[in-house]
Order: sequence, then C-alpha cells, then structure tokens
Amino acid sequence: MTTRGWYKERTLTTVDTVGREVSVTTGLTRDPEGRLVAAIAISDGPTAIYRYAGDAGEETELVTNAADTVKELRKLADLPPTR
Repeated sequence: MTTRGWYKERTLTTVDTVGREVSVTTGLTRDPEGRLVAAIAISDGPTAIYRYAGDAGEETELVTNAADTVKELRKLADLPPTR
C-alpha cells in the first residue's frame, strides 16, 4: 500500500464487490488552484474531492450520501439501526 503524500492521510483496507482487496484513503490535499481540500481515493484510482452541501459547518454531500446508503442497507437487510 502506497501513500499519496496527503496531509492527515488515513487509509483502511476493505474489499471491492468481487472480493479483491482495495485501500480507501481519505485526507487533505491541494486542488489544481492550490486550495486545501478534503479528498478520497480508492486504491490507485482517481481522487474525488468532498463537495460541501452548504456552509462549512455542514457535512459534505459525500459523507451524507454514504450515511444514507448505510441506513438504507440496514433497513433493507432488516438489521437494527446503529447508535
């Protein structure tokens, strides 16, 4: 597993939909204009920047969408809600 050289880089290992091991990296990096941004990348694939839904104090669309997807999975799989 290689590092991307981001600030506050965090990487975890999971599997993709066919069972291959992949790394998911989140952290802070610079966009093409030099602005500090939050980003996510899967293995050696491209980087996606977290876009904000509104004010800086709100969760990003990516975080909101991921949380909503997990809620939907838990509901459809008939699993109890998390905390």
